[in-house]
Amino acid sequence: MSKKFAIIFLALLILSVVPMVNAQDDSNYTIAFVPGVNPDPFYITMASGVNQAASDLGVTIIQQDPERFDVTVSAPIIEALIARGDIDALVTAPNDRAQSIPVLQEAYDAGIPVITVDTFIGDGNYADGEVTFPLSYIGSDNTQGGYIACTALADALGEGAKIYIQNVRPGISTTDQREDGCEAAAADRGLEVVRIDYNDNSADTAQQQTSAVLQANPDITGIFATNTFGALGAGSAIENAGLAGAVQVALFDASEENIGYLRDGTVSLVIAQKPSDMGYLGVALATAYLDGFQSLPKRVPTGYFVFTAENVDDPANARFIYSSATAEAQPRFDSSFNLAFVPGVNPDPFYITMSRGVNAAAARYGITVIQQDPERFDVTVSAPIIEALVARGDINALVTAPNDRAQSIPVLQEAFDAGIPVITVDTFIGDGNYLDGEVTFPLSYIGSDNTQGGYIACSALADALGEGAKIYIQNVRPGISTTDQREDGCEQAAADRGLEVVRIDYNDNSADTAQQQTAAVLQANADITGVFATNTFGALGAGAAIQNAGLAGAVQVALFDASEENIGYLRDGTVSLVIAQKPADMGYLGVIGQMANARGVTSMPERVPTGYFVFTSENVDDPANARFIYSGN
Repeated sequence: MSKKFAIIFLALLILSVVPMVNAQDDSNYTIAFVPGVNPDPFYITMASGVNQAASDLGVTIIQQDPERFDVTVSAPIIEALIARGDIDALVTAPNDRAQSIPVLQEAYDAGIPVITVDTFIGDGNYADGEVTFPLSYIGSDNTQGGYIACTALADALGEGAKIYIQNVRPGISTTDQREDGCEAAAADRGLEVVRIDYNDNSADTAQQQTSAVLQANPDITGIFATNTFGALGAGSAIENAGLAGAVQVALFDASEENIGYLRDGTVSLVIAQKPSDMGYLGVALATAYLDGFQSLPKRVPTGYFVFTAENVDDPANARFIYSSATAEAQPRFDSSFNLAFVPGVNPDPFYITMSRGVNAAAARYGITVIQQDPERFDVTVSAPIIEALVARGDINALVTAPNDRAQSIPVLQEAFDAGIPVITVDTFIGDGNYLDGEVTFPLSYIGSDNTQGGYIACSALADALGEGAKIYIQNVRPGISTTDQREDGCEQAAADRGLEVVRIDYNDNSADTAQQQTAAVLQANADITGVFATNTFGALGAGAAIQNAGLAGAVQVALFDASEENIGYLRDGTVSLVIAQKPADMGYLGVIGQMANARGVTSMPERVPTGYFVFTSENVDDPANARFIYSGN
């Protein structure tokens, strides 16, 4: 037997199955779903995603459909849902970016978290824009979609061509953006937009308007319709006028009727959004939030599929066509679905806390978690574990924290090549840009913005110490994506704020080594007045060295990772600041991403930043903040 396969065989023998956490009896949440309007194939398809997620996660959906895409119709529906008193969260497609704000604010003020799908309120920037109370906006990049459509018209028609835009009405966030995107493409590519009409979501109105415009402007050779109803009306007008092929048409939304127009040559291009993905992720993220895992991305762009005459009949693409009938939810996953979880190292309070998030999400889905813990944060230890998991042949998905951004690539590529989707949590491979960076096969990287975390820590030291102060950095080793970035962030803050970094040491994830290194550096450099430790083990060692030297208070210390020991150092004054990541959130969202992918959702963000909580002496004993402390049990 080769050495490699001997190692795999040994690892197979020691693999452990982690028991699932049973969902609490009160966790069958009631989530309200209010689409933009129904009947509409787009929102019917979205409802299929909503119902599938509800089935998978064990929550209840109450769906109420506005009969018109009109805030005067949807607002009373939402008010009635608020008045019920039993709604735990609201997933909705607002009818107007401004006029829908008051009723959604009312829901939020009543304690109902809000997620918007397809459309948004304010400027759609829920992080720091006009309106910030919604948890997330999940939908297409509609400016991009309009640009794609009218760029295609420019490719077909050439510079100087005249085009017409069929829209709904001003004030709808998505269709406003599609119009903007089309106009930008027209300006860039030399098209002339002759006219824009608004049909108020009526296919009949759109047909009448398009017929009149084509009759009055026979030199129009291109049309862009921004949604299903405009598309249906424009398509009918083209067909009735016998202009199929003579007028190039790009339609938004892949209803069955619009796909029919593509097949018969009436239109040239149909842009499919992914409404089912929007619905599934809306319910999944709402459930995560209600379960206490609240690092939700403020924006989830769901992408497009572009139908042409060449690909419309490929069976693999049929899933992107909207259905006029809500699909029946598939049966729930069960314990035969095996999700492998390989943390960075254990025992480690950070990864123990992450494991709780993994198992909480697994319990929601009813799946089995197979967890295997490397005994050192070392790719030579973790790689054989992953190889063993791949060799089993029954692993459906892998969630892992890679030990090295370069050296972990081959084994994770091996998993991917074996048909096992990969999500990385806490750490990443390559440059971490899984969209178009060095490595793109992982589905998502879920973790802190570590450069930002290092910057926060050393900015706090600068605030405490002043310009010219000398500081010391305790790190793990080069090549670990997260701690490399924390070091970079700290050095950037030092450069910006006039601190001098005297020395950086690497402890190879050993608290004892970190303690010895810190003690030696402080003894040799009595003018060091600040220390930054980049992870739990470095923090433990640095804290112990400060304490043993009797320098608590004389040396300001910022530590990464809120282990119970580090929080103890904060409480006794040994350190000034402890930065808590959210490892449980990383684990929970990692499982959600894998299960959504297993349901055919293709819109999981390639990057999900999970944020921080900063502990200080002023807030450390607030009971509301105890959830951010890592537990080693």
